[in-house]
Amino acid sequence: MNRPNTLAIIYNKVITIGHSISFLGLKIRGLQGGRDSKVESITCNWPNKLILGYECEIQNGVDFRIWHPFNNESYIKLGNKVFVGHACEFVCNEKILIGNNCLIASKTTFNNTGHEYKINANINQQPITSQAIILEDDVWIGTSCVILQGVTIGTGSIVAAGSVVNKSIPANEVWAGVPARFIKKRI
Repeated sequence: MNRPNTLAIIYNKVITIGHSISFLGLKIRGLQGGRDSKVESITCNWPNKLILGYECEIQNGVDFRIWHPFNNESYIKLGNKVFVGHACEFVCNEKILIGNNCLIASKTTFNNTGHEYKINANINQQPITSQAIILEDDVWIGTSCVILQGVTIGTGSIVAAGSVVNKSIPANEVWAGVPARFIKKRI
């Protein structure tokens, strides 16, 4: 269905915000959008659990998925002047906090949910584990990275393209690899 100038289409608790819409204080089903933010086509199963700062840019195909919307600690908050490239995915069972002035390149995944894997039970019957993901201010995440549960990435740090981050990164460092390792200090 193609509707020119469509602001939003809401169906089955999913919100799609039309291509290249700028908005001021947009609130549809609880979505909190900052002033002067630009949002292309996104999906979000619980818009009231997504908070956008001002002057954010979110490109096409970004998926914000909240697994336990009635848990007060399950939400996604983007700070001011955050850029999120196309086809990124946020899988949230605990909070995901993105600081101010962060750059997140395309096809990056944030997943703060996992499973235990003890030998005495089938994998699909194991308990789910969750821990917050926090990006402090001025962080740059390269394309196609994976950021896992329990990770905090310190102010001013950079994660190189294709990295898998499974432990916290101190401030002003450059990390790369699978799993991500320290490369150098940012100068």
